[in-house]
Amino acid sequence: MMKNDPAAVSFRDLEWECELNFKKYPHCWHLYTDGRDADIIFRDQEDMKIGMNLMGISALCFSDVKIFTFELMNNHLHIILAGLRSRCEDLFNMFKGRLWKCLSRNGRVVDMHKFNCEMIEITSLQSLRNEIIYANRNGYVARPDCTPFSYPWGAGAWFFNPLLSALQCTFFKDMTIREKRAICRSNDVDVPSGDGIKVHDGMILPSCFCDIAAAEAFFRSAHHYFQQLTRKFEAYGEIAERLHESVFIADEEMYSAVCMLCMRLYGVKHPGLLAAKDRVEMARKMKQDYNASNRQIRSILKLEKDFVDQLFPNMG
Repeated sequence: MMKNDPAAVSFRDLEWECELNFKKYPHCWHLYTDGRDADIIFRDQEDMKIGMNLMGISALCFSDVKIFTFELMNNHLHIILAGLRSRCEDLFNMFKGRLWKCLSRNGRVVDMHKFNCEMIEITSLQSLRNEIIYANRNGYVARPDCTPFSYPWGAGAWFFNPLLSALQCTFFKDMTIREKRAICRSNDVDVPSGDGIKVHDGMILPSCFCDIAAAEAFFRSAHHYFQQLTRKFEAYGEIAERLHESVFIADEEMYSAVCMLCMRLYGVKHPGLLAAKDRVEMARKMKQDYNASNRQIRSILKLEKDFVDQLFPNMG
């Protein structure tokens, strides 16, 4: 591109604006819990609604902490947020404490000792983009019936999705005491900023306690967000490995990525055309670059289970 090309200038200006937005938040974090050995916490849709509402109530109690996005999974969670580390930890501990009390009142015996938060500091704009998208993809990867824009147990569906603002909602302030108690799972229904809280289908909307607009401002456009969401597999594989999560690329995505590697590295259109020695090398690249599971490697490369498990022992 020419130096004074308007498209290039526009790109630079948009990127600089994103950098300025990032600099507004000196302390950004990826707060997560390790799900490897954790008990199932959210068993069904009702449990997930409890988790969503308690996350909202806890977040609203910490006005100095800004949540950009979050996702709840059956036995772990991800929150991308900004604020002092101690305050972010306090928010999580409030959520954990309220959740434990609620589950206990419902007769649930859940070992919460391993449901502890770890935090990774985010120090660059691109890292923040990657972590936001990693979180927003988490439910989609685990659930073949969902896309990143339809997984209901988090804020990812709200990104660049103005149609959700048209949901029929009830204001929390207009609900009966009984309805408020059902939302809060407590007799204490005094929620900060309660007048502005919207409820749909018994659940506080994530847009009431996540700053979606601020998170969107880290991306140049909706197109930029979608491109990052669907193509940066290597970056998300690295994050998954760092967080000790087994899989972060859905099977269909993994197959497409492997096909592209086949063409680029070996000049063939799909993995079924690879020579035996090339399949072994492709298996290593799938594990190293995309954090592929042993099951995905076996399925896509048509390798024997024992052979793959010998290559990558204890990796699932």
